[in-house]
Amino acid sequence: MGDIVQDGHNSQEVGQSTQQTPDTIQELPQVGMKFDSEDELHVFYKKYAYQTGFGVRTSSTRRESNTKYYALECSKGGTYVCRTESNTTRLSSKTDCKAKVSVIVYGDGRCTISRVFLEHNHVLSPRKSRFQRSHNKLDSYSKRRLELNDSAGIPLCKNFHLLVVEAQGYENLAFDERDCRNFIAKARQLRLGTGDAEALRDYFVRMQRRSPNFYYVIDMDDEGRLRNVFWVDPRSRAAYESFGDVVSFDSTYLTNKYDMPFAPFVGVNHHRQSILFGCGLLSSEDKETYAWLFNSWLECMNGRSPKTIITDQCRSMKAAVAKVFPESHHRLCLWHIMKKIPKKLNGYTQYKAIYRTLKILVYESIEPQEFEDGWSKMIEDYNLEKNEWLSSLFDERKHWVPVYVKIIFWAGMSPLKEVKVYILFFDGYVNSKTTLRQFVEQYHNALKSKMEKESKADFASQNSSYKLLTGLCFEKQFHDCYTNAIFKLFQNELQGMLFCNHSLFKQDGTISIYHVTDVVDKKYEKCKRKVVYDVSYNEVGCDIKCSCHLFEFRGIVCRHMMKILIEKEIKELPSRYILSRWRKDLKHRHYYVTSCYEDLKNEEQAKQFNHLCSDFYEAAHIANSREKYEYLIKCIQVAKEKLNHDTSWVLTSNKVVMCEDVQCGPNPAAKLLSPSKVRGKGRPPSKRNESIVCDGKKDKVQDQRNSSLSDIRADKGTSSSSKDGRTFISDTMFPSTYYSFDLNH
Repeated sequence: MGDIVQDGHNSQEVGQSTQQTPDTIQELPQVGMKFDSEDELHVFYKKYAYQTGFGVRTSSTRRESNTKYYALECSKGGTYVCRTESNTTRLSSKTDCKAKVSVIVYGDGRCTISRVFLEHNHVLSPRKSRFQRSHNKLDSYSKRRLELNDSAGIPLCKNFHLLVVEAQGYENLAFDERDCRNFIAKARQLRLGTGDAEALRDYFVRMQRRSPNFYYVIDMDDEGRLRNVFWVDPRSRAAYESFGDVVSFDSTYLTNKYDMPFAPFVGVNHHRQSILFGCGLLSSEDKETYAWLFNSWLECMNGRSPKTIITDQCRSMKAAVAKVFPESHHRLCLWHIMKKIPKKLNGYTQYKAIYRTLKILVYESIEPQEFEDGWSKMIEDYNLEKNEWLSSLFDERKHWVPVYVKIIFWAGMSPLKEVKVYILFFDGYVNSKTTLRQFVEQYHNALKSKMEKESKADFASQNSSYKLLTGLCFEKQFHDCYTNAIFKLFQNELQGMLFCNHSLFKQDGTISIYHVTDVVDKKYEKCKRKVVYDVSYNEVGCDIKCSCHLFEFRGIVCRHMMKILIEKEIKELPSRYILSRWRKDLKHRHYYVTSCYEDLKNEEQAKQFNHLCSDFYEAAHIANSREKYEYLIKCIQVAKEKLNHDTSWVLTSNKVVMCEDVQCGPNPAAKLLSPSKVRGKGRPPSKRNESIVCDGKKDKVQDQRNSSLSDIRADKGTSSSSKDGRTFISDTMFPSTYYSFDLNH
């Protein structure tokens, strides 16, 4: 296979299951336009709507004798009507848009446009037209493919991703995964003839050719065997600028067949979705290896450390975080800790009572003193004084217990349950049996899927919103600024305010101290309790704080603060209470970064092949009689003869560059060996849900390595090697230049 380089003109997107988006809009609808059928009119208007960026619906149908009258309207026409008395709000896209064309259909089937109104009262988004319901269409070719794969028992996600790959990206599909819910899709696999390590290296080289900002580091041992790998795609680097304040790092998620821990850096975007900041494959789990990975990641992110970082309970990892990120707040993952309880405490006769008491203390303590008193009582009641694991947990309580960590901003990564969702970023794509060759392809698919979900959430936040619950001005303020996911959390607090009562406790000049009584669920005791929170309000600058610390922890104004804001008749909050990372009206830089995982736009031959397959299948579907079949066969035979014997008229404007003309990686003559199977320190060779407390000891192999990336870094934009030539770095300045390894040790 070769790379196809298209000459300097933009070609149209082709392929089955695609919708075309030309650069210029077709003819505008006009009064008096005539069509031979309603279908012709609908095709015309829907094509115009797709190019313009809005959806279409049919309304106002009426008949008079043999004439029918109706309108093709913008899908945002009309207003939202709540048909239930429930307090639960639903998303609505209605803006009472008046854009429409009125249609008259005559008795003979011909139709004409009688009235036209093209002005919309909302933002149009041509690039996201595919999300409009009226433009969703599952064509016959895709249906057939889905049916065949379903018969073969292929899972849904793989079946759908196969269509995505064939269509050259999500943006070229006229349907989404929901439209294929009753079918199954097959995802392609990366099939390379080289070994796992060489496949990984060639993959990195190919990605950097597509995007200069693709960053990767490969670390090898003295025998030229792959040891550690780290890489970040350009979109992740750009996303870190907006959402890099909180990072979750987990190396206990899974290992591959070499027992190399897979270690992703994951954050949270403005829709509370997981977003990737980088990945590593490690051969060991000691302090030096983690320090190497963290330094590589820090170098990639231009030296900007995260404000907060979440890891599992590993001593080596904790030491590396303290060394590389000394100014970052470090929190242990509560989910990992709570998953260990059965293993650590199951031997006690009163295990169930201990487990229940521990969960009540961890999840339902309101104040630190309440937690500490309850912990002491638990240790005494169940004779747990000699349990070293519990003692170590109590010593580190300020790094994992919710009542201690809530005073710091964690971007909604709740220590109660949500971290589990964010760290399982690649669930359903990779597993313990995945080879490195398969891994890079599944990694590719997982990232494209996450990008698509973010695009759909952006579209939903821009084109629909939750109904306002009150007439409060600051609710409208948050409604206009926040994404739907964040605004829904705010509305939950607004509803919870109904159960709060307040009273003035103390007045000191411009500062007022209020007691706000709230009713809190005690989940594990199946009852409720009244909790009093302190809310301070300063008239100067409208400064308000609450002892529940929800704003500090999640970045959302809490119900207790809202109670006092209403008391003070505050109509609009200062901008500092609206976090920019939650806003829907900001254009983050990673929106403008072209993903290097998308297929290159100059792969014209592949697009032409897909388009021909789509047309051939459609023609075969139409040829449902003997006469049509014979005619189609005759046409195909004539075309084949023409193509085989007469090529003088075939276009040759595209330049094809074969692989032999390009060096496909650093020192292609040198062989990069696959990693040896490393010792897993007792970890099961499958997907792991529990973290392991590391002893911090070095492997023998690791005694020969450098302690951090600072030993091997060079000027930015060039390759860098350690003194023994075992580390390779590729960054942004020379995307088409590849540096060799010294493997002659």
